[in-house]
Amino acid sequence: MEKSSQLDYLLLPSTLVRFVLWLLSVAAVLAMFGYFTLATQRAAFEKDADDAIDNIHEQLVVNDAALASFASLLASIGPNNLQEARQFTTSMRDAYPHIYMFEALIGVNPADKELHQQHMRELGYQDYKVTRYGTKKKFNMVDGQPIHYPIFFIDPLLESVKGVMGFDMLSVRTMREPLLASLASGEVVASKPYKLREGGRGYTLIKAISEYNSVAQYEHKKIWQGRLGVLLVIKTDTMVASVADIVPSANIRLLYGAEREVAAEEIFPQGISAPIITMDTFLIEADLGGLKQPFTLWLKQSGGLYADDLQLMALLFLVMCIGYGAYYRVLVAEHGLKLQRNSALAELSDQYANLEATVAERTKELQRKSDENTSLAQQLIRVQEDQYLHIARELHDEFGQVLTAIKINAHILESAENTHEVAAHAHDITSQADGLYETMRNMIQRLRPEALDMFGLKVAVEQCIMALRLDEQEIELDLNIDDSVNDVEEIYTIASYRIVQELVNNAVKHANLTRLEVRLYVSDQQMHIVVKDNGIGFDPLKHKLGFGLSGVDERARSLGGIVDIRTVMDEGVRVYVCIPLQAS
Repeated sequence: MEKSSQLDYLLLPSTLVRFVLWLLSVAAVLAMFGYFTLATQRAAFEKDADDAIDNIHEQLVVNDAALASFASLLASIGPNNLQEARQFTTSMRDAYPHIYMFEALIGVNPADKELHQQHMRELGYQDYKVTRYGTKKKFNMVDGQPIHYPIFFIDPLLESVKGVMGFDMLSVRTMREPLLASLASGEVVASKPYKLREGGRGYTLIKAISEYNSVAQYEHKKIWQGRLGVLLVIKTDTMVASVADIVPSANIRLLYGAEREVAAEEIFPQGISAPIITMDTFLIEADLGGLKQPFTLWLKQSGGLYADDLQLMALLFLVMCIGYGAYYRVLVAEHGLKLQRNSALAELSDQYANLEATVAERTKELQRKSDENTSLAQQLIRVQEDQYLHIARELHDEFGQVLTAIKINAHILESAENTHEVAAHAHDITSQADGLYETMRNMIQRLRPEALDMFGLKVAVEQCIMALRLDEQEIELDLNIDDSVNDVEEIYTIASYRIVQELVNNAVKHANLTRLEVRLYVSDQQMHIVVKDNGIGFDPLKHKLGFGLSGVDERARSLGGIVDIRTVMDEGVRVYVCIPLQAS
């Protein structure tokens, strides 16, 4: 078709109407895609939010159960037998990282303070002393009697908290109010969140015990008033950190009480980009105050179109453009054929008119020859019929082919413009993207030891090994850690700590040893780690490296280090790790 004819076709009202309808269909498809994308994101957010709420609720249930179990244990064994209590609290802290500390209080009459101090010193706490906050001489009253509530049990009993032993909790307003409330009601009471001096935020759960089985006497005098109190210190930042693994793309807040005080540091999305086009904001607040711990979990996430969504929308737009282009080519071809048909009919009409004129002229000339005129007339009729037949065949063949082509192309175009099918495919693609978020399940993250930040690698390793209670297992320990290990960069500090932790745990669990040697030192810009035991050893030809030793090897090699394992059956295992230290 000539360019002028194409331009004329473009200016036809029917062509303009088709183009407008196509634009509206494109807008409808893209809007529907955006709607389904946003709906999918909202559904995923709500599902993750439900999981996060369940996670926090489970932790609150654990807190309540741990405090109740601790209270029941102390009520049954009394305040003298603390070893069993320490075993319980240690196992609970190991199982639930957000539980920071267990404490136990006991009611002491001010007149019996010296007797209580002497009794605690005889139990092994040489520096034990009942102390109060501030210099006020006025005693706190419970049931009309003056009373102290000093701490007589702490777990973990670190060097940094030993000075708290004997501290009178009734002298601190933030602890006195919930303690008195629990004494009055006998129920669990939660304190307001506060900053932990070790860093981060936390709160305290308090439960008063009015009766217990054993009564302590000293020098024939009852020194305890039949009242116990148990405390559970919870790290709210650790609680919220587990939620961040479930909803990594959301802002997370933990709020306390009706005043909505900040109970933990707000967590922002880490390493996750925001939508390029923000279409909505998802917000969920869940009240978790059913366990005497009045918290509210606040989750917020932006919803919209990300780079992948925009690429998919561009692909949809391109497909629709290609489809409309094919459809437009069919329409242009149909219009050209129509023009050709009209031109052929006009030309045929002219030829027929000329033929009739010629026949009339010849008829006049042959009037005198009737026989010839009759023959000529018959011949003209046959020619005329042949012409009609030829024209009919041409029209039939041309129209048949063109109509078939139009039908096929229209069917293809109809399939390409099926918005429901396009939406279904888009939904399938979005559903496949959601399945990747669901595979990364959070693993439970092992906590970073606080001693690494507070005291350095040497103290952290010492505490890690001492926590194994090797003396109770009749294992002789030869621990030699040079002070220079505290000066290395953080990446080597963490790696060295994890390597020592894994090697010592493997030796204690599997080696059946009686002597353990651990050495850490820095020499020639290298970290040297040696862990040696006198256990049963193993045959490296028959036994592959376990998960623990494989993890040590992988961690060391990731920093350019080497691992040398030497073992002899029934003589033990010696593991040497060398990691090069790069200058800061």
